[in-house]
Amino acid sequence: MNIEYRWTEPQFVRLALYDFELGPRSGRGKATMWLVIFTLAGLLAINIAHRGFTYSVWDLVLIAAGLCWYALRGALMIRMFRRAFKRSGMEGVNLKYNLEEEKITIQVDAKPKQTLEWNQIKRVVRTQEGFLVYPGPMWLPAARIEEGKTTEELAAFLQRKVVDYRDKSQHKLKLKD
Repeated sequence: MNIEYRWTEPQFVRLALYDFELGPRSGRGKATMWLVIFTLAGLLAINIAHRGFTYSVWDLVLIAAGLCWYALRGALMIRMFRRAFKRSGMEGVNLKYNLEEEKITIQVDAKPKQTLEWNQIKRVVRTQEGFLVYPGPMWLPAARIEEGKTTEELAAFLQRKVVDYRDKSQHKLKLKD
């Protein structure tokens, strides 16, 4: 089964967001969010404990900082991903994946082919738009599967080949187009 596409910024941002939300390190992002929330709430509680229920400007600043961070974190992350993509110099690179019974062959433009055996693939996560393949992540967009093949065929193939296969196709990506 072949998948071929041109690497673009929107694909990179989608890959990075899916990886952040569903990948093996997604728990870290949630833990960080809760740590920030608890820290701000703790600072507010300490201020209230020392002064009683009279508020000060610093209480309002803490609340405003927390609300701004929570509201803007997604936009800031997308901006960070876009910046990383521009710095990578990967715009317009052609990627070709050939998925065979015994291996995956990866061709990036005119560079030498890379080959991964299936036992090197640790995890596959199915999303609404494609598949994240680890280590990497590598992105296999469902819309770019060779003609005559379906997303379900690719999903069944990957599920058969990789022990840690996760279907997260119901997950809604937090991205405003």
